[in-house]
Amino acid sequence: MAVTIVILVVGLGLVLWLRSARRAFVVTVTNGEVSLRKGSMPGAMLSDYRAALAKVSSGSVEGHFEEGGLRVVSSGDIDEFTEQRLRNIARLYPVASFRASRGPEQRALKATGVLALFSFFRSRE
Repeated sequence: MAVTIVILVVGLGLVLWLRSARRAFVVTVTNGEVSLRKGSMPGAMLSDYRAALAKVSSGSVEGHFEEGGLRVVSSGDIDEFTEQRLRNIARLYPVASFRASRGPEQRALKATGVLALFSFFRSRE
């Protein structure tokens, strides 16, 4: 029974971790101020987004990794023209630049978690 609960908790954690790994960034606009809330993105791209979102009062923009590249979705007061501009800006930056902009501490933390899971299941054999 306890082993089943541990497996379910680890499985749920793994699903949530993989889901968040697909998200590249979340940019929010509050009272006209643009800020990076989650994830990471190249600094030049954030500057381009700030310029594109200069006239927006509130909203959010999310970028998700997909097979063909990066998918950008917006919500709030962001009109279609601005949303297309944000997609065009995202196409200027290769997916590898997003991976490179992530901190080394995040990569080390994820690797440690994977090793801990591997050693846990290996010790159960």
